[in-house]
Amino acid sequence: MSSSARNARSARGPARARGALLCAATGLTLLLAGCSREAPDVREVRKAADGYLRALVRGNEKEIADRSSCLASRNSLVGARVLEIEPPLRVRMGTLDSLITVSMVRHRSADSLWAGARDETADSLFRESRRLSFRSVVYRNAVRAIPLSAPGALMASDSTLETRVVRARFRYQNPDAGPQAVDREGIVRMLRAPGGKWIAFSAYIVEDDPAPEML
Repeated sequence: MSSSARNARSARGPARARGALLCAATGLTLLLAGCSREAPDVREVRKAADGYLRALVRGNEKEIADRSSCLASRNSLVGARVLEIEPPLRVRMGTLDSLITVSMVRHRSADSLWAGARDETADSLFRESRRLSFRSVVYRNAVRAIPLSAPGALMASDSTLETRVVRARFRYQNPDAGPQAVDREGIVRMLRAPGGKWIAFSAYIVEDDPAPEML
């Protein structure tokens, strides 16, 4: 091999290294630029949701209680991350109180229908009763989230609460069932009282989410 060829070959090593560093720096710049484009209100929701999900994965009971008013299954949960934050929703305190009352009536009615159901309709009626039960719990947890969001604040019936739907990915792994982890998409709902912080009040995998109205 000629000396010129050897020199050209040896020069390619540092050049490739510089190219890799340039690509990494460009990727980081693009990532930071993407983060900077996220609106401040969205970043605030993301930060609160991330904190709640981390506490859930770690099983930190105190932090979970500080960040949420709901119970969520942590069985075999080994990871969770935010996928998407949907646009804000707003609901008046008086409307939320009405939703609680209506949901309880609907659940009692569905429960009665299921209790007297024939075999051929029992499964579907049970699923509907379960969904309405979950929905009623979500509304009550939304009210419980208010003092966590803004301790000591008094909410009049015309006070406006802000909520956000956060789509997340939950990772489950059960050593008894095998080494393969399973990812499930979930829905976390967050609430903020006027002047308060974001609190999680509902966390379900998509299949179990009761799709509460107006939240």
